[in-house]
Amino acid sequence: MGKWKAIIGSVLVLCAYAGPAMAQARATPFYGDAGEPAQQPILEVIKGTQLAERMAAVVNTSLTLRSDLHVGFRSCKVANAFFNPQAREITICLEFIQLVAKTAAEDNYYLMKLPREEFSRYVDGAVWSVFLHELGHAVIAINQVPVTGREEDVADQFAVWFAVRFVTDAQKRVVEPGVWFWNRLAQTRDPSTFSTEERKRFMANEHSLDEQRVYNQACWAYGTGTEAGYRVAQRAGLPRERMQRCDQEWSKLNTAMTANFRPQFRVLPLSGRW
Repeated sequence: MGKWKAIIGSVLVLCAYAGPAMAQARATPFYGDAGEPAQQPILEVIKGTQLAERMAAVVNTSLTLRSDLHVGFRSCKVANAFFNPQAREITICLEFIQLVAKTAAEDNYYLMKLPREEFSRYVDGAVWSVFLHELGHAVIAINQVPVTGREEDVADQFAVWFAVRFVTDAQKRVVEPGVWFWNRLAQTRDPSTFSTEERKRFMANEHSLDEQRVYNQACWAYGTGTEAGYRVAQRAGLPRERMQRCDQEWSKLNTAMTANFRPQFRVLPLSGRW
């Protein structure tokens, strides 16, 4: 637990956006209780860094919502993060924070070899990547944004699009850590060992497979034509055949996301134009 606490304590430092928020529906932070003693130090660190407050500030300074949204952390007894449409609440479980920290600490091949500051940014960015995914669900539900296809894929698209267009690299690297995290999770699962029922549940899940999420997000990032996007694609091992189509994929994604989500934003993008 000591190593994990040290990891958590040095991360979660994304700067909130500056600027006034309009007096209407707002995002508000919350902190629930730790479910076990090992989670209490993690919860105290998160409170100390005001992570829920900063996540809420990102929402309030960039988006216009039709109803209030709650953003915060609590024990869920399962490693998860989710948006509850009835409660209008984004919850990031303390078990999920533990999972990210554990995954990072066990990545001796790459992450543990990074300088401490870069290591911290990776762990931090993975948490923010998941938050932006859940924020996509929240905006779709609260503002009734029309989507076609699987909403989980649209939420992934929103997370990458938001990170690319509204978060400068100087503030926080988000896409690359998110791709790293899903890639590491994919390596921990071996579907060939699943029972028939386990495989059925696995394939019937509303999310794309972890490997698909890795390659999709890496492709969209690569399609931006930036050095950061190229780095993400290389780290993900994106096949050349897919890379050749990524500029078109990003162009179509950007057009569609702008058309559907532009009315929800109160600020201009930091990257590109409307």
